[in-house]
Amino acid sequence: MSERKPPSRPATSQQIKAFAHPLRMELYRLIGDQGQATASGLARDTGESTGQTSYHLRQLAKYGFIEEVPGEGTGRERWWRAVGFTVDQLDEPDPHTIRTLNRWMIDNQVDTLHAGLEAIQGDAEPWREASMLLSSAAWLTSDELAALSEDLLAVLDRHSAAAKALRNADGPAPGHLPVRPGERRTRIFISAMPQPGHDEGGSK
Repeated sequence: MSERKPPSRPATSQQIKAFAHPLRMELYRLIGDQGQATASGLARDTGESTGQTSYHLRQLAKYGFIEEVPGEGTGRERWWRAVGFTVDQLDEPDPHTIRTLNRWMIDNQVDTLHAGLEAIQGDAEPWREASMLLSSAAWLTSDELAALSEDLLAVLDRHSAAAKALRNADGPAPGHLPVRPGERRTRIFISAMPQPGHDEGGSK
């Protein structure tokens, strides 16, 4: 499974152990939701002190989960953005840490979907029509599932890259602000995995 924001990089077990801290995971989620953020802004969002958010942001940066936004902010107020990562090839996976990370990813999706669905009920029709929430099931081999996953990611990458190019047409755009008419920060979830209870080869 992946927490993927192109481009992504494989994380090590040491990095994941450092990441699996409640406040660090929350800061990473908020930075991803907002596009970029500062320690003081994140302190307001979380109710923590700026000293606490600054410390945990430095730890996230140390282990490669966030990076400073070039050309923005000052030495006292730096802007940070998220760096995508995958956990598919950990060298020494720790089951407890992986379960913590997976639970965070699932809870993150559920909370975001609940908030989005609640907000969109009174939204303008074009946004309601453009949004999607669906589920589908099929019998697939692991190769077919891998091909499906790659195709879905390719579509996501293509549309994200096109939107980014338009945003930056007149120069680098601030990651936390809309720059085009009608533009909104949008969260896209992709999940594709086998269901429990079925052995390979068609037997149960």
